[in-house]
Parts: sequence; C-alpha cells; structure tokens
Amino acid sequence: MEFSVVILNQFVDHYPTIEWIDWKDDNSKQMKSEGDHWAKATLSGTDIWNCLDTHQIDPNHLVQWRPLNDTLHKVSLPSRGR
Repeated sequence: MEFSVVILNQFVDHYPTIEWIDWKDDNSKQMKSEGDHWAKATLSGTDIWNCLDTHQIDPNHLVQWRPLNDTLHKVSLPSRGR
C-alpha cells in the first residue's frame, strides 16, 4: 500500500534518502501556523505504522497522512496494532 506522508519542511534533512516535494493542500493554505512549510512524499508500507517504521520517520514529525486511494488526509495515527 502507498501513503501520502506530510511533514514540516524543517524535518526534511532528517530523511535524506526520501524524495520530498514542497506541498500544501487548499485547506491548509488558508491556515497560518508553523506548518506553513510542508513537504510531502509517497511511501509504501503494509499500514501507516509499517510505512513510518520502514522509512524511519519519527511520528512526531508527521503533519498528516493518507492512503493514496483515500481523498482526505488524516491528522492522527491509529492505535499501533501488535
């Protein structure tokens, strides 16, 4: 499964092997916050937790995410399944 993963631009340097693009959706363009500079990448994983773990992304750096086949981004993570 592929995911759209969005982080704050200030954390891009933590993940030099990932190809990030500057990004902001229409809704967030209307907001003023520290999230005014966001970066997005498309990454794979069996679920969002596997995606973050596989690509070694700190969940605290995550602004929003969504499976590519969904239209809405999510701003919180599901409980980690064991």
